[in-house]
Amino acid sequence: MTSIGPIPMSKEIEGAIIETALSLDDPRARQSFLERTFQGDTKGLERMKGLLEAARESATFFVEARDRRTAMANDLLKEINAEEVPHTAQGPQEGPGSRIDRYRLIERIGEGGCGVVYEAEQETPFRRRVALKVIRLGMDTEGVIARFGVERQALALMSHPNIARVLDAGSTATGRPYFVMELVAGKKITTYCDARNLNTRERLLLFLQVCHAIQHAHQKGIIHRDIKPSNILVTTHDGVAVPKVIDFGIAKARGGRLTGQTMFTVADQLLGTPAYMSPEQVDMGGLDVDTRSDVYSLGVLLYELLSGRTPFDGDELAKSSISEMRKTLLEREPQRPSSVLKTATPEELAEIAGKRHAESSRLVSLLRGDLDWIVMKAMEKDRNRRYQTVNSLAMDLQRYLANEAVIARRPSRLYLMRKFARRNRVACASGAAVALSLVVGLGASTLLYFRERDALREQARLGVEEARLRSQAQARANVSRVAVLLSEGRTEDADALLHRNPLQSIEPSREAADVFRSLGDWNAICGRWPQAVECFVLLNQANLLDDRQRVLEGSDLLASSPAYMENGDRAIYDEFRTQALDRFLPAKAAIEAEHILKACLLAPANEAMIERLRNTAKVCSDAVEGKGGKSQFPAWEAFSVALYRYRAGDYPGTLAWGDKCANDLRSKTACKSGIYSLQAMTLHHLGDTEAAAKKLELARALAEKGELNPSDPALEVRLYWYDWSVARILFKEAERTLTPVE
Repeated sequence: MTSIGPIPMSKEIEGAIIETALSLDDPRARQSFLERTFQGDTKGLERMKGLLEAARESATFFVEARDRRTAMANDLLKEINAEEVPHTAQGPQEGPGSRIDRYRLIERIGEGGCGVVYEAEQETPFRRRVALKVIRLGMDTEGVIARFGVERQALALMSHPNIARVLDAGSTATGRPYFVMELVAGKKITTYCDARNLNTRERLLLFLQVCHAIQHAHQKGIIHRDIKPSNILVTTHDGVAVPKVIDFGIAKARGGRLTGQTMFTVADQLLGTPAYMSPEQVDMGGLDVDTRSDVYSLGVLLYELLSGRTPFDGDELAKSSISEMRKTLLEREPQRPSSVLKTATPEELAEIAGKRHAESSRLVSLLRGDLDWIVMKAMEKDRNRRYQTVNSLAMDLQRYLANEAVIARRPSRLYLMRKFARRNRVACASGAAVALSLVVGLGASTLLYFRERDALREQARLGVEEARLRSQAQARANVSRVAVLLSEGRTEDADALLHRNPLQSIEPSREAADVFRSLGDWNAICGRWPQAVECFVLLNQANLLDDRQRVLEGSDLLASSPAYMENGDRAIYDEFRTQALDRFLPAKAAIEAEHILKACLLAPANEAMIERLRNTAKVCSDAVEGKGGKSQFPAWEAFSVALYRYRAGDYPGTLAWGDKCANDLRSKTACKSGIYSLQAMTLHHLGDTEAAAKKLELARALAEKGELNPSDPALEVRLYWYDWSVARILFKEAERTLTPVE
C-alpha cells in the first residue's frame, strides 16, 4: 500500500481507513495496516489507535455495522476538524424547544444507527403531535442518506392500520433529510403483553395483526429485515390493543428496487439484530434475502411471546465474534418453546407463566404440540421448508385457534380425531353416547344371534323350524351389508346410502380413502362434479394419514385437480396445489414429477410457483432425454414439460416439447388433444393465428372422443377419465384464448 503521509485527509479517506481497520480481526494485520497508512504521521496514528480501542470496548453487537463505523468515522472527523471548522459552520444542533420547519421539537424519544426520533408538535396548518425522524448530526454520509431515504419511501408506499404512517418529509436548514410519521405512544409488544399478563390466545391474536401488517408490506414489495419487539409498538384505541410496525430503516425492496433506486449491501456487512436474524441474513453466501427472512423473524418473535425467551440468547450473540454468531444461527438447532420452558428453574417458570396468566405445568402442555410445530416451521433454517408466506403462518395460527388441524405437522389419525372432538364437543359427546348404546346393543344382539344360531342348528338336526333359521340368517346378512357396503365396490348403492349418511361422518383412514376414491371417480365419470369434488376433498384429507410415496404412486393428484377445475372451484384448486407442492416436492422420479406438473399447472401460476417447479420439470425432461431416471410414460412426461414451459412463458420450448409428445407413437389420444391445445395457445401468442386455429381444430376433434358418458363410454375414457378431463380443460382455455374479445 502507498503511504498517505502526514497530509490532511478527506472525509472519504478517513472513513475508509476506519472501516477497513475495524474489518480486520487479526490485531497484527490491523497494526501493520495502520503503520503503513500513517507512515510519517505519528500523531495521526496514535489518535486512530485510541479511537479504535475505545470503539471495541464500548460497542455492543448491533449488526448495523456500516452505520456504526460511519458514525465513528464522523466522530473522528469532528475531532480532526474541530480546530479548523467553527461550530456555527456545522449548523445548529436540534433539541427540545428547537424547530425544524413547522415542527417544534418536544423531547427525544428514541434513536437508531443513523437517525434520532423526536416527539414534535406540528404548528401549521393545524396542531397535532407527531414523531419526527432526522439524520443525526455528523451522520449525513451518502450511504446513510440513501438508507434513510429507503425507510421514508418504504413507509410511504404502505397504508395499513398496523403500520406507522408517513405524514410529511423535508430537509433541515443544513440539508439533512427528515420525515414525519404517526406518533405511536405505545410499548414494545413483549413488554405490553407481560405488563397486562395476556394469556396465550390474546398474544396470538395480537401477533396475527403483526402478521397482517408484514404481509401488507410484502405485497407492496417491501421486506422489513429487522422484525423485533422494539420495532412493534402496541398502543390502545378505545380500549383495544393495536400493534404498530415501525422502523423500516433496513427494509429492502423485493427485486432490489424502491421507486427507481437500488440498495446495495456491501460484502460482509450484516443488517439486522442477531437474535432475530434469519440464517440467510448471516450466511453471506450469495443467497438473496426474500420475504421468507421476515417469516423467520416473526417465528422468533412468536417464540419469545410464547416462552418469554428468544431461541438464542441475544447477549451471548452480541458478545461472540461474527464467525461464532454465524455458526450459531446457521448450524445450531433451537429447542422447541415447550422444551426451553422445561429447562427453566421453578422460579423462572413461575414468573413466565404468571405473565401469561397460566399455571406453570399448564403453560408447558399448552405450547407442546401445535404451537411448538408452528414456531419451528416458521424458524426452519432451510427457507424452502418454512411457511412460504407470512399469510401461510397466520392461517396456520388461525387454524390452531379454531381447533382445526394445522399444516405444520403431519397429523396422525388420533390427532385429527382429537381436533374434531374439540371443535364438536357436544356432537361428539352425543355421538359417543349413541355409539356406546349401539355397541352394547350390537354386542347383545350378536350374543343372542349366536345363541339363536346354535339353537336353530340343534332344531335343524331335529328337523324343526328350518324356515326360522333361514329368516334369521337373512336378517343378519342384511345388517352386515349395511356395515360393509362401502367396501364392496357397490358405488351406486353406496352413493344412495351416503345421501342419508353424509360423507363427512366417515372417519379418515386408508379404508375411507378407497371409498372416497371410488365414489369420486364414479361421480366424475357421470359428470357430477360437485359430488366428485366433495369426495376428492375428503380423499386428500384421508391421504394425509398415508405415506407420501403411496399417494404419489396412485392417481389421486391427477384426479383431484381436474375435478376442482371442472367444477369451477378455482379457490379450492389453488389451495390444493399449494398444499401439494408443500408436501410432495421435491420429486424423486419421473412419474412423480409428471403427476405433480399436470396436477399443479392446469391454471396459470405465479412466478414463485413456477420457480418451485423448475427442478420437477427438469426431472421429467432428463428422463425423456435419457439423462436421469427411468422414463415410464415418455409421452405424458414430454406433455408435462411442455405444460411447464407454456406456464413459464417459454413459447419456443413449448412447441419443441409439444412436438416430442405428439410424435411419440405411444402418445394417447387424450395426451395429443391436450398438447394440440397447448400448441394452439402458444402459436396464438407468437402471432401465427392461422396455425393456431388449425391446432385448435385438431384438439377439438380428439377432445370430442373423450366425452364422458356413464352409459356407454369407451374403456379408456372410463379408466383414465382424468386424462381426458385435463385435455378438455386445456381445450376450453385454448378456445377462450383464441376467441376475439368483442
